[in-house]
Amino acid sequence: MSDNLLTRQIRRFCADGYRLYDKGEYRLALRSFYQGWLTIPKPQIEHQQAGWVLTAIGDAYYKLKQYEQGVESLISATHCPGGDKSPFVYMRLGQCLWNLRQDSEARKYLFKAYRMPTGSDLLEQEDSRYLTAIADLCEHG
Repeated sequence: MSDNLLTRQIRRFCADGYRLYDKGEYRLALRSFYQGWLTIPKPQIEHQQAGWVLTAIGDAYYKLKQYEQGVESLISATHCPGGDKSPFVYMRLGQCLWNLRQDSEARKYLFKAYRMPTGSDLLEQEDSRYLTAIADLCEHG
């Protein structure tokens, strides 16, 4: 399968997933995201598409309050091409860790997201407890 066709197929699964996600159907969205994941040739982590699929999976797990699975997906996303450049990935990762009461690690990722372009804007749209968690770091860094 050509890379272009592969990307279109993965995008279609993700688009279906996000339609469900936007309706609050996070479990069904996860199914679509995982279909996209299974479409990526192995080893998936070497492909550009893997980062955004893993981010979508981690985000859905966050919404489902399945924070351990969210952490696993989002950490994997940071190891994909371009995944380490996304403030959203680090924000969601920090949020999952915060909800798991892994405060030190959470603060590290939340602050990393905050310092990236558009990261502070992203965090300002979330529950204020996440910005409060790093307020002392933001004053000094």
